[in-house]
Amino acid sequence: MRQDGAHDHSGTSEHRAATEPDATESGRSRPPLFTARTDRVTGVIRSRGHLDGFAAEALCRVARGLHDLGHRDVVVQLGTTTIDDDAAALLAERARPWDSGSLRLLR
Repeated sequence: MRQDGAHDHSGTSEHRAATEPDATESGRSRPPLFTARTDRVTGVIRSRGHLDGFAAEALCRVARGLHDLGHRDVVVQLGTTTIDDDAAALLAERARPWDSGSLRLLR
């Protein structure tokens, strides 16, 4: 997984996960399959692209990190993100209530 540590002053960071190489055989760069923009101030993660099992694991780690930073509830805004079966199963398992607070998935 490649992570961009792109941070701005609003407490937002963007994480990118790709299950394929970043460059094609022609040497041109390819966009990531999945990106997540994290707002550390509000505890919201906005996702885009295709969420597979690998990216779901990364997303869950980021969500848990927000929880560990003090956010009782973490919201993942899925929007038009497509989700494969492995990722859906993992998110359903992790969306169960944590020790305190919860991980909420919104479409």
